[in-house]
Amino acid sequence: MNTATRHQDLLLATGEQSRETDRQTIESFGIPGETLMEIAGNRAADLIMADYPLSGESNKMHRDPLRVLFVCGKGNNAGDAFVIARILMSYGYRVSLFPLMGTNGLSPDAQRNFDRLMRLSREMEMEIPVHQKWPAPDSFDLVVDGIFGTGLEREIGPPVAGNIDKINRSGKPVIALDIPSGIQSETGEVLGCAVQAKKTIQFGLRKLGCYLGVGPVYCGDRAMVRLPFPPVYKETIRMRLVDMSLQPERALHSRNRVIAGPGGTPMRVQKHKYNNGVVHVIGGSPGLTGAPLYAARAAWSLGMGAVSLIYPAAWSIPMDSQAPQLVKKPIGDFESEFFTEEDAEPVLSWLDEKEGVVVIGPGIGREDQTAAFVRKVIADCTSPMIIDADALHCLPEYGQLISGKEHPGQVILTPHPGELAMLTGETSGSDHERLMNAAALSERLGCVVLAKGNPTFVHSPSDQQVLVTPYETTVFSRAGFGDTLAGHLAAFLSRTGKPLESCEHALLYGYHKINEVISAGKAFPEPSDLT
Repeated sequence: MNTATRHQDLLLATGEQSRETDRQTIESFGIPGETLMEIAGNRAADLIMADYPLSGESNKMHRDPLRVLFVCGKGNNAGDAFVIARILMSYGYRVSLFPLMGTNGLSPDAQRNFDRLMRLSREMEMEIPVHQKWPAPDSFDLVVDGIFGTGLEREIGPPVAGNIDKINRSGKPVIALDIPSGIQSETGEVLGCAVQAKKTIQFGLRKLGCYLGVGPVYCGDRAMVRLPFPPVYKETIRMRLVDMSLQPERALHSRNRVIAGPGGTPMRVQKHKYNNGVVHVIGGSPGLTGAPLYAARAAWSLGMGAVSLIYPAAWSIPMDSQAPQLVKKPIGDFESEFFTEEDAEPVLSWLDEKEGVVVIGPGIGREDQTAAFVRKVIADCTSPMIIDADALHCLPEYGQLISGKEHPGQVILTPHPGELAMLTGETSGSDHERLMNAAALSERLGCVVLAKGNPTFVHSPSDQQVLVTPYETTVFSRAGFGDTLAGHLAAFLSRTGKPLESCEHALLYGYHKINEVISAGKAFPEPSDLT
């Protein structure tokens, strides 16, 4: 599978985008809605039968045949459920229906598939119970949620809310179709109440709400079945999951690095002293000398030819005793505990002499003179740059230092949620708000923003793309992990010259590395484990 096809499977759509893609496929491309429903139902049925076979080890706790209760609404979500019920029934499963709002007034495609299900029951001479109230828990083994789809925007009230509570208290596994009923399809927020699924089968496109807020908690395992949506109708969807199939280490073997200009146009080939990657880490202040060391070691661990550590000269003794493989560049006299504005010129001279990727901010402190130093370096440095940690606090009123650069797309900001709020002046009360705030900041400054958190977001205005992590990131919520991420980012950027790609590789590298450490038996990984 090529990259473009793989990324189509990773797209994250809002409910509106999903419905519009569906509409265009039906009305403009000419694939009938009932055909899409048939494909969706058949592929979902295959997944259900794989997870809950009629016989074998995985079904030893259930009687044979397995009994499936379909809880349905009136729209196309119910239509999908009716298709699945028909397929399962044809393979020997016992199905029953609980239409919460009755069977009158179904959507046209749902009505057609309800009629087909009833016809199959007559031809097989097998009755399908249609319950008017919640059935006894011992009458079913599995629940399929076909109540609401992606169009739900209002809070769920009685009597549906009461029945969702009964689903959740049934003690039986639940399969949700497209998105658990009650979860808002864009924000992942609960609309009053929501179905707690063991697995959610998404149709055609992954739904953003399944990855934000409490959406992942209610979705359980998430799967996606393909539908024949023409790619042209998905071009407006610019958000996708981080590609977990990537092997980040492969990107580290690139020897010639092309710096991309606006829009991704190749600008020039980077040439390094060692032709193997150069990273400069600028940081250090009283009590915070470990942060730049973590970042520098992280860059070195990914095979850089040279990593220089630039710090106030007062910290020369502790720095010299650490990581002899690093090039040390003390700045100022031996009483200089933090950077001052006058230090910018010698630092810029060093950066001009030894071209590489710059990381500025780890442990750099927030002294007024340091802030002036940071702004001067950011304004005048022409190298690709990672702006991290305390350096971000120098930017709220000076965003033009980035937007005014010749190539702002070669700058990556790495704020955690508090730093993002500081940079934007907007408090993020939800994942969706944090995503929108990060995107707005990225567009305003023209740079890449990697917004840390769970999930982590990466927005690139030049690529017109947003990445979302599909895995748990809270394990990285310890001091020092942000510094190692900055170092990894710089290393990948040094090799690839592509900021968005570098963010994806760095995030995945850290994820794989920390899983190795945990698998080896270490309960509480440390930043040094990633270097």
